Amino acid sequence: MKTLFASLTLALTAAAVAQTTLPADTVRIHYFRPDAAYAGWGLHAWEDTTAQVAWDKPLTPNGEQGGWLYWDVPMKTDWKKLGFIVHKGDEKDPGPDGTLTPEKGNQAWIVSGKTDLFTARPDTSVRTVGDLRGQQAIMLGRDLIAVKPELAQPGAWLTLHVSPTAGLKLGAEGVSGGDTLTLEEVEGGMTPALKAKAPYLAGYRLLQIRAEDRAKFPAALRGQLAVSSVMPDGTVLDATGVQTAWALDDLYAYDGPLGVAWQGNRPTVRLWAPTAQDVKLRVSRPDGSQERTLPMTRDAQGVWTASGDQSWKGLAYRFEVKIYAPASGKVETNLVTDPYSVALTRNSTHSVFADLSDSSHKPAGWNALQKPALRSFSDLSFYELHLRDFSAADATVPAAERGTYLAFTRTGSDGMKHLRGLADAGLKAVHLLPTFDIATIEEDKAKWKSPGDLSRFAPNSDEQQRAVTAVKDADAYNWGYDPYHYMVPEGSYAVNPAERTKEYRQMVMGLNAAGLRVVQDVVFNHTAASGQSERSVLDKIVPGYYHRLNVNGGVENSTCCSNTATEHRMMRRLMVDTLVLMAREYRVDGFRFDLMGHHMVEDLRAARRALDALTLAKDGVDGKQIYLYGEGWDFGEVQGNRRGTNATQLNLYGQGIGTFNDRIRDALRGGNPFGGLQEQGVATGLVAVPNGQPGNDSAVKWGQLSDLVKLGLAGNLRDYRFTDHAGQVVTGSQIKYGDAPAGYAASPRETINYASAHDNQTLWDAVLLKTPANMDSATRVRFQNLAHSYVLLGQGLPFSYAGDDILRSKSFDTDSYNSGDWFNTLDWTGKSNGFGKGLPPAEKNEANWPLYRTLLGNAALKVTPADVLRASDHYREMLRVRSSSSLFRMETAAQVQQGLSFLPAPTGVIAMRLTGATSAANPYRTVVAVFNGSADAVTLNDASLRGLTLHPVLAKSTDPIVRASKVSSAGVTVSALTTAVFVGK
Repeated sequence: MKTLFASLTLALTAAAVAQTTLPADTVRIHYFRPDAAYAGWGLHAWEDTTAQVAWDKPLTPNGEQGGWLYWDVPMKTDWKKLGFIVHKGDEKDPGPDGTLTPEKGNQAWIVSGKTDLFTARPDTSVRTVGDLRGQQAIMLGRDLIAVKPELAQPGAWLTLHVSPTAGLKLGAEGVSGGDTLTLEEVEGGMTPALKAKAPYLAGYRLLQIRAEDRAKFPAALRGQLAVSSVMPDGTVLDATGVQTAWALDDLYAYDGPLGVAWQGNRPTVRLWAPTAQDVKLRVSRPDGSQERTLPMTRDAQGVWTASGDQSWKGLAYRFEVKIYAPASGKVETNLVTDPYSVALTRNSTHSVFADLSDSSHKPAGWNALQKPALRSFSDLSFYELHLRDFSAADATVPAAERGTYLAFTRTGSDGMKHLRGLADAGLKAVHLLPTFDIATIEEDKAKWKSPGDLSRFAPNSDEQQRAVTAVKDADAYNWGYDPYHYMVPEGSYAVNPAERTKEYRQMVMGLNAAGLRVVQDVVFNHTAASGQSERSVLDKIVPGYYHRLNVNGGVENSTCCSNTATEHRMMRRLMVDTLVLMAREYRVDGFRFDLMGHHMVEDLRAARRALDALTLAKDGVDGKQIYLYGEGWDFGEVQGNRRGTNATQLNLYGQGIGTFNDRIRDALRGGNPFGGLQEQGVATGLVAVPNGQPGNDSAVKWGQLSDLVKLGLAGNLRDYRFTDHAGQVVTGSQIKYGDAPAGYAASPRETINYASAHDNQTLWDAVLLKTPANMDSATRVRFQNLAHSYVLLGQGLPFSYAGDDILRSKSFDTDSYNSGDWFNTLDWTGKSNGFGKGLPPAEKNEANWPLYRTLLGNAALKVTPADVLRASDHYREMLRVRSSSSLFRMETAAQVQQGLSFLPAPTGVIAMRLTGATSAANPYRTVVAVFNGSADAVTLNDASLRGLTLHPVLAKSTDPIVRASKVSSAGVTVSALTTAVFVGK
């Protein structure tokens, strides 16, 4: 009776929860755990919520009713979508992103371990054991399956269930339907090799398909799979779906051609789809009309093939793929484009039969293209530029070409004059943000929406961001970190999307002619979509293979989107093949990997090997001159090598691949991207003008930060020995950056030094935030120039954000990925630096609006033309100084150890001495760079300074203050907030 009463109470209470009427601006997420162990579980939320949520600071529950935990999520009044994940630390339940739209209601129910998202309260009173929609059994080879220990209990009957029709059912007595293969536990369990392959499964039990059933398994991969565990008395311990990626690697890895290959004028198209039950080819006109369906044949490697004739050239095609889709639990027939597409129709609806070697795709002179000379990777320097930013506001570019590839062919435009001036000063490469086919930019320009004229609003108004946000997903703008098709240039950046290949090549030629190499930002760590979503490509062809899944079978999304698994051979191959194609067909000179730490070191080694194999004679490009670098951050499901040795700063030691040096970034700016908005650093007034904000104890911080800066100047080498601020001789790895060693590089070419990038506030915005409000702008410029001096004169490869040299502001926008042209405008004339365009979009900035409102409304913070000119001149002077001597561009750790040292200097000052033999690349035996970030002139007296003179570039500087730097018998004297370089032959 007591149990019945409790059950009735539970049902009535739960019904009350389900029937709760919520305000229109609130969404309630309910969460049920059979064990009621709710401690520590929180909700991560994004999209149209007004809550400020970070992964490490999830929303706390609002309450618990009827056994269900719930969160009330505040929403925008006109909300369109809420994304959410229930998690405890990095443990997600059940794993995949949850998405709720108003059409589904404003409440959702999640049952622990179940991948279903319920929009009405489900009945949890009668439960079956297991979940076939989840995939908690993980194949490690063609016949090996890893499972949780509790599934492989002694005496349990272990069975692999298979059904080509998705006919498996789960009931109280276990799994029914389909056929069965017998499993047995492997004596000795997970081997060291398997644990190295999948460290996160080290504690799992290992099962194997019995020998007599193994021949049946390859065919079983084309349908639904499940593993069940049942005790002899019929008790069902568990039942779950199966992850199959490593089985596919073992059985079907393929090295032959994919996509469209041409033999003369005859095309053959190939698609790797080993789990497909059938694949057909649909061929049509580019507009999709007159489509006909043709058969494809499957070979032993799971590759489907169809051949055509010369009439196919220029026609469109799609694949009709019949597969079992774990995302829906059904057999689906998908119409999908080719992941190896080299051409697409507008908005990527169809792939196109195109031969990139056709003369119609080549601008005049393409075959004879000559690259700007590059003596060594050590000579590289980078200018990070979003393609649309470059010319969208440039009135000297024809209107139809603004924001396009062809803007880079306009040699007389303000933008190209600016780039050519930087190249003449010594800049070596332009780094372009993603230009592959982007999922979120409309390619039909007639459909673009504009926020209208925003110039009438006050400089600190929220009206501008309101208007930009209203059209943000329908305008021309996105950074493009949402890949759709990797091998095709983005169509919205072309004047004519049908000629995007030719126009991209024209852009490369224009930049090369200006003396600049071209680096392409690539995003292989995630795709824009997965599963059966509209813009999913890979998962609609080989479900569950290309993406990294968690232990429950959900797609990992620590990168913000659907994470890929380049540890799987064919995903790695897609990455490497794309790099080779971009190098060979588009003459790209380098690649920057977004969130590179989500790849494995072996992925990057494979890329390096493939590029190194390219030769001028065979491929028209010297692959050994293609540089690789990226973001070596360590977080998410790969953190700490949990998925294998991932490509992080520390793990890439000795590989010759560059990683961004966040150590010098944070030391120069102060604070970090996750906090300390007004914390000061070495180049933002820590010593010269303390702003009184918490955490700005200059006496303590200077020593710590100056060590990081000195190490950065020395290439952030792991083993570089120098004397730290406490007077101790230390190595780079003994200096700490949080809990990590600061020094990690084996050679200077493995370090990318920077103070600003597209992420976070621009350098000028950081200077505005961190220096006192009553400071004059000319003084602020000297702080910005100091930061550039450290970056441009240090060992390692310098990297700058486009426009930082002309004081670019984005009105404090910390993440302008979708903030439109309004907040991202680049004005090469210097008439507007972007400051005072209104409060930045609320999505990522609203918590700081009170601070920003005051600053944006302060007319005294506007820069003058003289300010912009001084910043620009200084940047170019530092480039010329760097170019003048190879001592600034040493190639090995041994050279740095022998030739770079630091002189004693007072607080606020760093003095770097470089020495070496003279050569064609180095006219100086001694170079001394004095970075004076203090409020006073400083005189350094050291025997090594005698006989030096001010560097000839600085002796002709447009800055009279640096020209006043002098050498006397007392030593060298450098004014406050000034970088001076002295040389001796």
